[in-house]
Amino acid sequence: MPRKTVEGPQSVKKVLPRSPELHDISRQLAVLALAQVDQEGHLGVRQREQLRRALATAGEALGWAGRVAAIEDAVAEVSKDVLTMTKGGAKSLAKDLEVELASKKTEMSQIRKAAAAATRMAERKKTTYPTEITYAFTARDATGDLVTKIETLPMENAEDALSAVATIEKNPTGRTKLRDLMITDLKQKRKQVEVMTKTLPDFLEYSHDLLRDVLHNLQ
Repeated sequence: MPRKTVEGPQSVKKVLPRSPELHDISRQLAVLALAQVDQEGHLGVRQREQLRRALATAGEALGWAGRVAAIEDAVAEVSKDVLTMTKGGAKSLAKDLEVELASKKTEMSQIRKAAAAATRMAERKKTTYPTEITYAFTARDATGDLVTKIETLPMENAEDALSAVATIEKNPTGRTKLRDLMITDLKQKRKQVEVMTKTLPDFLEYSHDLLRDVLHNLQ
């Protein structure tokens, strides 16, 4: 199905709040800007293609072709939109990091609460089965990166509930260590987002050649 576009010139500040597609593009631009900072001012071939597609999608949605038709420095004009979107994406990334940091700081207490809840289920004769309990903890994925794993434990009877308690309480020292490492990583990412936000002019300049190609293809 062809992508639905917005007819005519559109202000990014007006379109962005009501466009899930542009919201996603803004986050993608911020992620790529962050990668460019981490990679000493460069993006890989695949990342540059992702950037080109993101800019093309934004250009269609915002009607760049109609807006810049009579403007001599079209790249400078649409760069304003790219800056607005990337700033918005950076704010979104920063907000997500703060939410995740807050969650990590209470993670071990939430695990203890989940274990206590499962214990109550096992001890209460009036507990209705089957039931389940869900809890979150820090772990490493297949690539070795730290992630938040959410596990749901099904319980068919009191014995299962007691087994769930054992699973939830498993290796608290190791889980606390991984949690602390992830908090450190999240704080580092927060600093990187702050640096990226301050160096967005470099990202815009890096994007100029791709913007020229996008504008050419949109016309």
